[in-house]
Amino acid sequence: MRLLIATIKKEFLQLIRNRVLLFLVLVCPIVVLGLIPLSFDGEYRLRAGFCDINNQMQSDTVAERVASSFMFDRTIFYDNIESAEDAMERGELDMIFVSSDEGYNLILDGTFPRRAMTSLYAMSYEMMQDKSPGVVYQTLFNSGRMYKHYYLISLVVLVITILGAALLTLNIVNERESGVEEQFKATLMERKIYLLGKFVFFTIFCLAEIIICYLFCFFVYDLPLKGDIVPLFLVSILFVFDLLAMAMFIASFSKTQLRAVYILTITLVLLIMLSTMFSHLSSMPAWAAATRFINPLWYGVESSRKVILMGATLFEIQGLITGMILVSFILLLSQITIYRLER
Repeated sequence: MRLLIATIKKEFLQLIRNRVLLFLVLVCPIVVLGLIPLSFDGEYRLRAGFCDINNQMQSDTVAERVASSFMFDRTIFYDNIESAEDAMERGELDMIFVSSDEGYNLILDGTFPRRAMTSLYAMSYEMMQDKSPGVVYQTLFNSGRMYKHYYLISLVVLVITILGAALLTLNIVNERESGVEEQFKATLMERKIYLLGKFVFFTIFCLAEIIICYLFCFFVYDLPLKGDIVPLFLVSILFVFDLLAMAMFIASFSKTQLRAVYILTITLVLLIMLSTMFSHLSSMPAWAAATRFINPLWYGVESSRKVILMGATLFEIQGLITGMILVSFILLLSQITIYRLER
């Protein structure tokens, strides 16, 4: 126990003595959470062009609705379809509403498919407003439609992933490359105590970062906590275990820092893009969606969203908790196997 505490103290002193690194780990979460959520708010900013070919004024009613709708940022009228198409080619329009004797035609800019689908939904909503039988909408879990809340959790997980995985991986590889690890082997300290001390310290470090990030989100962005603090703390601990187990697994077969950076970068990019941080699971094909069961980042994002936004209890997320435990067990078992093979 004394050697374990000494190892944890060594890691703490290394962190606070490196002023650049200390500045990054303290300021980076605040900068990321302070700037990125302000860059997207989920509001509609659609630009619509109207063209009445035969001057029948058939589109007046729809145009008035669109001009007064919160979904549309700009409404422009054109005398002919060619002018409207030229404006779309220049990126000035998202859709063109054409009115003629034959009826209505809607031309969409398909460069960004999701924006095109949003344009189609917005125009359909405005055209069917009078014909709909009065539908009452009720939004669960996000009644204020605050899109920042959905992405804030993703950003917290992203920050912890980058800081925790990168710091632990490069810390282990750096000491191995510089010969510090060999010096510890010459002492009475066993390697398992040496690695356990790093694991414990970075677990405490990541949990502290999570607390700072969530407190910042709660006070600055008014992020609601629908669930209890105990499930959130538990899933945070399990996510940190998965993350650090993955980092130690990568470090176990990385002999140099350059190799560790390459492997870590490729691994994190794949896990981030497949973790539904900035997309929805339904937008993935079946084979890509199936990878979530071995993705530590997906467990961290999904469990945190369920607890914070949906108020899930431990019983309701027991499947996620079981999956997180299995992932960390497999990664740590792989780490132990590699350690024994190196002896």
